[in-house]
Parts: sequence; C-alpha cells; structure tokens
Amino acid sequence: MRTSVKLILTALAASLLLSAAISTASARSFSFSNQSFRGTWSSLEFASAATARCAVTLEGSFHSRTTVKNPRSLIGLITRAIVNRPCVEGTASAFNGVERYNGITPANTLPWHVTYEGFTGTLPAITTTLLLLARMRFGIEVLGCAVQVGNETDNVTGSVVREAGGGITSLTPVEGRNQLTIIRTDRDPFGLCPRPGATGRLVNTGQAFLLGTSNRITITLI
Repeated sequence: MRTSVKLILTALAASLLLSAAISTASARSFSFSNQSFRGTWSSLEFASAATARCAVTLEGSFHSRTTVKNPRSLIGLITRAIVNRPCVEGTASAFNGVERYNGITPANTLPWHVTYEGFTGTLPAITTTLLLLARMRFGIEVLGCAVQVGNETDNVTGSVVREAGGGITSLTPVEGRNQLTIIRTDRDPFGLCPRPGATGRLVNTGQAFLLGTSNRITITLI
C-alpha cells in the first residue's frame, strides 16, 4: 500500500512539474490589450554638457496585438512626436516636420522604430518588458547652443514596468542604454557647445496609455 501511495504521489508531482514546464514554455508571445499607444513625460531630460527638460509625448502603434519574444524584431512605429513648450530648462524640438529649431522647421524624420529587446523577471511573472526606440531626431537649444541629436545607429532602450495584473505603469530609459549622439552643432556663439560625436542621456520616467484615453495598456503572456 505504501509503495502504491508513493508511486501515485511521484506521478502526481511529475505531472505538476510537466504542466508548469509546458505552461512556461508555451509563453512564447506577448499580447497587448491595444495596438495604439501614447507615452507621456512631464519632464523628459536630455543631459549633456548642458541640460534641457521638456514635456514630451510619443504616439504610435504596434504592428500586431500579439508579438513573439524575438529580440530586435520590429514590433511598432512612433508616428507622432511632440515637445510641449515652454520647457522647464532649455528648449527641445522633435523633428516632426512642424516644430521649429534654430529658426527653421527641419524635415520630418518620423516614423521612428520600436523593437522588442527582452524582459526582466521570471516567466510567467515578468516585471518589465524592454523596448528599443531607434531613429529618433531632436534639436536641443540651451545656453546659446543649438545641436541636433540622434543618428541612425542610436538606440534607446526603455523599461516598460508591468504590474502583477499586467498593466503598464511606467516607461523609463534604461541607464547605460539611454544615449543619443550629437550629430551636428548649428549654433555655438562662445565655442563651448558640444561637438558632433559627443553624447547625451535621456532621463526620467513617463507613463503609457491607450491612445486618446487615460486607460492603461496591459501585457499578457500567451
């Protein structure tokens, strides 16, 4: 009898382990509750030799509500980028074909690319999803300087924090992976402004919502 009980318990334990393994292994994809999104920062900071702090809004969409966990796969586009003026410190301009920088309106560089990078935490209870934003282009004006930032190879990784229920609570550039390159110096009255090749960091935490609403987007493992 005891041997039979042991065999039953062993079989049951093996079954539970196999079930958990299958559940974890099957979580190959993410499912977003909505494809269209809006990210907002009340103060997104570009920190270089001098610092500009401005409210920024990025809007776009995912190509699909379901995304396979395949690093560096293109999963969406930023189709609208807005810098809300006046800024707290300095001035910034998104190169969106509308905003003015250094007395001109630069050409539109949108759309910008959003790719999947990875996640942190342990499946299936992940805590953050890492997304990479590429091809950004901004103009920064501060302390008499005017510089263009963001080249084609710059990639800024954002940490998308996911609460236990799956809702996205915040968006934060990841330290050490948040640099943009200064590609051109357009105004340098004192010869002290950053030169091409120098870098600056994007800093501060924003929020993400379903486009046009204050509803949070959720991420589900499937």
